[in-house]
Amino acid sequence: MSRPERWHARAVNIRIIPSLVLAGLMLTACGNDDAATPDVTTTVTASSAPATAPATTPATTTTTTGAPEVPLPEVVVTYSVLASAVAPLLDGVATIRVIIPNGQDPHDYAPSAKDVEAMSKASLIIANGLDLEEALVDVIDRLEGDGVPVFRVADHVTLLELGDDDDDGHGHGHDHGTEDPHIWTDPATLAEMLPALGLAVAAALDVDLDAAVTASVGELMALDAEVRAVMGAVTDCVLVTGHDSMQYFARQYGCEVIGAVIPSLSTGAEASAGELAALRKVAQQAGVKAIFTELGTPARVAEQVAAEVGVPLVELSTHVVPDASGYSGFVMALARNIALALS
Repeated sequence: MSRPERWHARAVNIRIIPSLVLAGLMLTACGNDDAATPDVTTTVTASSAPATAPATTPATTTTTTGAPEVPLPEVVVTYSVLASAVAPLLDGVATIRVIIPNGQDPHDYAPSAKDVEAMSKASLIIANGLDLEEALVDVIDRLEGDGVPVFRVADHVTLLELGDDDDDGHGHGHDHGTEDPHIWTDPATLAEMLPALGLAVAAALDVDLDAAVTASVGELMALDAEVRAVMGAVTDCVLVTGHDSMQYFARQYGCEVIGAVIPSLSTGAEASAGELAALRKVAQQAGVKAIFTELGTPARVAEQVAAEVGVPLVELSTHVVPDASGYSGFVMALARNIALALS
């Protein structure tokens, strides 16, 4: 959007004089106004856009001739945490539209007609994959068949497998597959996919991102080192989580996930009375110091488990990206909350 031009109106007071003289004065005044009109050119860049402008608003510029340049292409990212992780790579080359808003559970979000339209017009769709975005899977597959480029992060990282086919990793058949989709809890795992993502963006947008990829990998690995420093103070990192969402974090930082309130890779599953009884027994035998809960975990069930085990219930923000600190703030908050609860 262009900044508004501010003009001040001029008032001309003319006394009543003979009509011929009046006409001459009016013609002269009109000529002076034309001559005084400045040739104003306004330039608007992405950095000058209001801080409250949505991320979906494309940045445009105005040339010295007044003709608008082509706005930056739009890349759709399915999930807010994933978008925060790839934002540095796309800075200056694309605008990002996030489908699943910050703070919403990706397992149960249903896309709107506007979401589908945005994805259909995207220069590239970046998705987590492995059915994390359960209600978006069919839409994305169809759009990919129609020619929209799609990059699935899970295709380019080292995955964790958590059990037999149609098993959730605890011996319970909840039919969500064997490969864990919660890859964003570990920055080192996300760093693995950046070279391939750089190539996908370069092909879709015709840009060179080699330097940006190198910088982004370096930032994620530096973040990994920070998390290691925080978690290094935890001598016995044993976790009971809301659902089976923290395995990548656990693998990277020396923790063990011994159970979950919802024993599944999806919050759409439910735990039986027998499974909850088994969880309480395992947690007591392991001497856990907290039960961790998160978005999508039934609050009353988690509270009951914590009360019966005799430990506090600690909420983890596994789906909320801080406005000011982005992905690094998200991961560090996870680490600090876990370390504080287990110290």
